[in-house]
Amino acid sequence: MKKMAILNALAVGVLSIGMAMATPQQAVTQLRGNADKVLNILDKANGNNNAQVRREAENYAIPYFDFDRMTALAVGAPWRTASAAQKKALSNEFKTLLIRTYSGTMLKFKGAQIQVNGNPVVNNGGKEVVVKTSVTASSQGKPVKMDYTMYQSGNQYRVYNVSVEGASLVTVYRNQFNETIRKSGIDGLIAELKKKNG
Repeated sequence: MKKMAILNALAVGVLSIGMAMATPQQAVTQLRGNADKVLNILDKANGNNNAQVRREAENYAIPYFDFDRMTALAVGAPWRTASAAQKKALSNEFKTLLIRTYSGTMLKFKGAQIQVNGNPVVNNGGKEVVVKTSVTASSQGKPVKMDYTMYQSGNQYRVYNVSVEGASLVTVYRNQFNETIRKSGIDGLIAELKKKNG
């Protein structure tokens, strides 16, 4: 009986280790590691293999972003009335647009230095963490401030908004998307995104 109790205690201990939740400080460590990895990949670009290098960087970064949540936030209120098929199409097109924009921007920062602030801002009772970074390209002296808003997903964090010099990516796109939706509806926005991605 005593042996069974010890085994049960060990099982609970192992289970709790496996279920250990991420902490805001882990968000900082994760983002620092992600940034280093992406920059190391991009450093392999030599002009001839840029497309291949961009794909490698994109494939690495994609699991750390929540594109469905980003799309819902960027579309705003009309997202609630969109059909499941429309939501899927919007998410796919917006994901393509964001990945191309992000990797294209990061390729310009080849050889850059990224400073990650070790003191994350914790919001919404710990459900949201903002990690502040500054990126300095070798060709320019002034650092660009980039803040990543993340939420806990199991034992890691996923990004659902990026602010560049204080401008929220989600908010910027929401303004554009709402204008298109007012004129052409959800299907008009999908068509517009497809055209941009074409």
